[in-house]
Amino acid sequence: MVEHSGQFQSRVVAVTGGAQGLGRAIVAALAAQGASLAVLDRNGDGAQTAAAETVTGGATAIGVTCDVTDMNAVEAAVAEVTARFGRVDALVNNAGILPRRPLAEETVETWEETLRVNLRGPFLCTQKFGAVMKAQGGGAIVNIASIGGTVPTVDAGAYCASKAGVLALTRQTALEWGEAGIRANAVSPGYMQTAMTEDRYAIPGLKELRASVVPLGRVAGPEDVAGAVVFLLSDESSYINGHEVVVDGGLTLTTTRRVSPPT
Repeated sequence: MVEHSGQFQSRVVAVTGGAQGLGRAIVAALAAQGASLAVLDRNGDGAQTAAAETVTGGATAIGVTCDVTDMNAVEAAVAEVTARFGRVDALVNNAGILPRRPLAEETVETWEETLRVNLRGPFLCTQKFGAVMKAQGGGAIVNIASIGGTVPTVDAGAYCASKAGVLALTRQTALEWGEAGIRANAVSPGYMQTAMTEDRYAIPGLKELRASVVPLGRVAGPEDVAGAVVFLLSDESSYINGHEVVVDGGLTLTTTRRVSPPT
């Protein structure tokens, strides 16, 4: 059984895409801090399993089937969470997809689906869960963006465009809702190995190659990013609003290294 620190005791946090990968790590990290969790995922069985594992660990959690692109589904999820817990104190917009295709070969269907999941989803969840937070007098939102929202990545044009939108949504929410006591911030991972990227890391030598260009010398795991999310939801970040925390091991600092003279 997890020994809770109590930092999030009596706080209710909704995490989208919480059934696996980074979302699951965020759920576990928050549970360890004493939070009550609503695990949202379009994979309903996965959401229920993640919630059951969290409860087994000693925390309080429910699994909620939710397609974040569907407004009715999001509204139903909000109703289910508030019916169970009576409130919502924080939201983590983590659900996302990462299709890979060169821009010249991108299809309208894939482009639009990526924007629906990665940008429409956070907008709908922010709006609907945020309404509950406003009524309560405050809350915190963390959006999972990506360094791809600032630095383009080959074969991921739709993903990068969607994450740039997530960063803009974060700043807009912070600006408009700060006076309601709601903080909004973003976490942008760099190279990270999760279920969503497992196919890439199955390519021989890729993980080692990527690790070699990261100043910290390794590719991140979900737990490396989850800690930043916990911080941004905590009281320790109570005056941080509208910011992006880059969790990339220093990767985005390495541009000049590639053109530096040999030593």
